Amino acid sequence: MQHLLKQSRLVPHQPIVAVIVVCVVVFLVEEVFGLELGFEYGARPVEFTAAWREFFSGNLTAASLSVLARLFTPLFLHGGPEHVLGNIVFLWAFGSLVSRLLGNWWAFGLFLLCGAAGNVTQICMKPDSAIPIIGASGGVAGLEGVYLGLALRWSLPWPDVFPLAHPVPPGQLALFACIGIGFDLYSVANVTGAGIAYGAHLGGFASGLAVALLVTTAFGAPESWQRKR
Repeated sequence: MQHLLKQSRLVPHQPIVAVIVVCVVVFLVEEVFGLELGFEYGARPVEFTAAWREFFSGNLTAASLSVLARLFTPLFLHGGPEHVLGNIVFLWAFGSLVSRLLGNWWAFGLFLLCGAAGNVTQICMKPDSAIPIIGASGGVAGLEGVYLGLALRWSLPWPDVFPLAHPVPPGQLALFACIGIGFDLYSVANVTGAGIAYGAHLGGFASGLAVALLVTTAFGAPESWQRKR
């Protein structure tokens, strides 16, 4: 047992790696057994709209609570190999970077928080849609927003992380995140990319950026954050 514990400590950024493993395993289970878990565990905006109405009217039921809990489950569901592969690559890249700067569990918590915020944004944009929201994109975009906010306010080291071939200036990664979210804004404005939850990307990114600005306002440098953790 001690040997296994020692080996597990060799895995960097364990919470982010665990999310990646769960996403891959869930996708493979769906493919092997022909399941479509998105219809059961995805976030259907029309169902959330009804659940919220019950909540604010004081008639919250167990069924409504079950619906509201599905703000998080979609983060581990994907619609195809390209979908899951693209998300886990960027999840590792930005998740590992945020883990180094803020800590492993902070990165994991922000992934969940920003993913849920992104799903809420998508629901608000299309409240009557019956298409379930699935994918880790909102959480990934949130981590990109966190990194952008940290890069804007802190002096960061040049990161060296897969799939980058060599260390690059933090500003380049931050610019990459801006380009991605700019594409999402363009797509929303021009109503392109049917079936893609661009609202989840935007909501996740904005919430991650807001968290990073709060952190950097309270802690003027990475060193001060490290001392307080």
